[in-house]
Amino acid sequence: MDFPAITGSDNESCDPDRHRKRRNTDQSPVYEPTSVDRISDLHDSLLVHILSLLPIEDAVKTQVLSKRWQHLFTHIPSLVFRYVYRDSYHSDDEYDESDPMRDFVTFVEKTLTLCNCSKLKKLGVYFEYDSDYVCNVDLWACIAAGKGTEELHLEFDSEEDFFDESDRYELPQLLYSNSSFRELRFSRCHVVPKGVVAWNSLKKLSIGYVKLSDDKLVLRDIWEDIWEDTLSDEEQIDNSDLEISGPNLQSLEILGHLKSCRVGDVSSLVDATLNCDLLNLIIDDDESVLNMLKGLLKSLAHVKNITLGKWVMQVLSMMEAQGLRSPLLECECLTLDTDIQKAVLPGIANLLESSPNLKTLVITLSSSGYRQYFWPIVTELLNYDEKHYWTSQKRTFKCLMLHLTEVKFSGVSWNYLDLYFSFVQFLLKNARVLQKMVIDAPREDGRNPTEVSLKLLSFPRSSPNVVVMCSERNG
Repeated sequence: MDFPAITGSDNESCDPDRHRKRRNTDQSPVYEPTSVDRISDLHDSLLVHILSLLPIEDAVKTQVLSKRWQHLFTHIPSLVFRYVYRDSYHSDDEYDESDPMRDFVTFVEKTLTLCNCSKLKKLGVYFEYDSDYVCNVDLWACIAAGKGTEELHLEFDSEEDFFDESDRYELPQLLYSNSSFRELRFSRCHVVPKGVVAWNSLKKLSIGYVKLSDDKLVLRDIWEDIWEDTLSDEEQIDNSDLEISGPNLQSLEILGHLKSCRVGDVSSLVDATLNCDLLNLIIDDDESVLNMLKGLLKSLAHVKNITLGKWVMQVLSMMEAQGLRSPLLECECLTLDTDIQKAVLPGIANLLESSPNLKTLVITLSSSGYRQYFWPIVTELLNYDEKHYWTSQKRTFKCLMLHLTEVKFSGVSWNYLDLYFSFVQFLLKNARVLQKMVIDAPREDGRNPTEVSLKLLSFPRSSPNVVVMCSERNG
């Protein structure tokens, strides 16, 4: 076999007598390193496993080592292709270095057609899609379906305008009825099923940066082992009616711009996230938007862990301003992905009143939260003095009286110090069984961290056991 031998650093390792012994000054036996090719002794399955740990382009290059290695890469069960911006994936003359994207597509296609696995564990392709490659991607999808792929990721980028739908890949219909899929991730694709969606083995679904069907996308009965379903749409969905139904679903996340959505039977749901933009519809038909949010929250009333984003919080503030209450929630952990500003204060109060069993309250700001914004129309409709909002509250919040034990502020901006101070003071004064408050805020210029900490620690507390922990960090 034409493969470098594994040798020691001692020149004697090249001696033909590879197993001879020599003795040191203590007469102890020392075994000389040998030039045996130990890699050649490994089983093919182990070599394939080693190759699967390499980037796929490096694994393919091993075919030049010897005849034995020529086809090993074709048995790799997990194939992940990522386009990186460089001149070319290969230096071979057969590739046109003037078109690196075409090189990438050709490389993916040749590797997949050579694949000898009867079943693929994973196929992932991440690149900048163009309609010129639609036939290529159709072939990849066909291969994935034919080889019983368990995880399929088609995540595409585009140089086109964010809202331009003219150059999106439409998923072929054969992908909607495949019982082998356990995880699906689609990004910047058209999801337009023309029949029943039958992903009977699915555990995780992520649909991101897409435009859904003009009629309806219905996900029903996705079987007992489902644990997460992520539906994200960072673009406007026009004339769409999204319905989600999965009695065995345990986690649900709805992100981005949304026009209409209903949640059916999700009786097994444990975690739910609503970080969707409903506010762009307020001007046209605020009543239908308020009713839609009430319907969503009612469907999630039994969920123990709920996360709500900035957009949803502003709609809840509008509900509060109109005397409308959120449906009664059974959640024990509530995460609010928002800054504390005037537009969300009534929404927070609405939720505290509607969550009598709340034990943990988290105020945070994720990366998606920074892309959201506060709508001027909301603050215009909220006629109140935000600086005295919490001190003006006369109602009783059952969760503060009986259940709330932990509050955490994480990663939020404390630019609006007065509003944060007022909210913290309100919680400390009214949360009678509170045990811990953690305030983890980024350090910001022009602010004395010691003075801030002292002020927070000086607030009166109704719970004798509460511990307030303040920390600041750069960034």
